[in-house]
Amino acid sequence: MFPELKYKETGGIPPQLLHDTMIITLIRILIYIPLGLALRVSQPYRVVGKEGEVPLRCSFSSKLKPEEMQVSLYKGLHGRESLCSAYVNLSEPYFTTDGTVNCRGNISSGRVDMIIAGLRGNDTDIYRCEIEILFPPPYLRTIGNGTVVYIQETPNCPTASTQSQTQSQSQSQTSEREAVKSDVDPLPLLYAILIITSCSLILQMIACKWRASTVTAPMLSHKESYMKF
Repeated sequence: MFPELKYKETGGIPPQLLHDTMIITLIRILIYIPLGLALRVSQPYRVVGKEGEVPLRCSFSSKLKPEEMQVSLYKGLHGRESLCSAYVNLSEPYFTTDGTVNCRGNISSGRVDMIIAGLRGNDTDIYRCEIEILFPPPYLRTIGNGTVVYIQETPNCPTASTQSQTQSQSQSQTSEREAVKSDVDPLPLLYAILIITSCSLILQMIACKWRASTVTAPMLSHKESYMKF
């Protein structure tokens, strides 16, 4: 790899030793550069959500000034279930994601502030932020230590506003019923009852007359036959 070097050209150092020293120096440079640019992510220990939403801040530090990033949110201490993931160009640092559980937020100097929405009580768990610096190189990726996200259950009890709305609706319905009752005149109802009663009496009288005629007709026919005899 290296041409043969004379002792005078290398200051009296053997060529093999110089070759080994250069390799070690190169390895140190390759190791220390990424360590100097190391990406660190920190999260709060615990946050409390309300009405299915919770704020979460993920802070990151690096000597690089990122221009393009990927922000992801994982559920569980060791799980890889990604709830939110968004590519962000720092020229437009705002982002939103879709889904049953969705995230919206923005990236500012050294932090990601997001709102997680669509959570329920059984979603209480540890949530971890993953930060990836895509540009400029080198590519850096780190995941946070996690935050305990506690989601309060929303009670099904009616609120004061819903109770007032229910009372107003029941009062309006009662007033409407009373208005309908007041609008109905009792005289037409009385006339209808009288007409129905009269019709029933007339029908009964007609039925009685028809029955009487059917009974007397056979009796007359018997009398006439007896007289002829």
